[in-house]
Amino acid sequence: MRIGDVVLYNGRPVILLGVEPMSVPERLARVRDCETDDLLDVRVDELQDGEGLAPTA
Repeated sequence: MRIGDVVLYNGRPVILLGVEPMSVPERLARVRDCETDDLLDVRVDELQDGEGLAPTA
């Protein structure tokens, strides 16, 4: 996963905006919900690769 990728969180497409450093236990990622535009801080291990999902403009 890279910044700007569309990934899945709880089955919903979100845009990955940032990730805490590898040294942080239970790392968080900042994402933006593609449908609601809400900003969320979620655990990195709860994100799924959104392979095949197109980025939204």
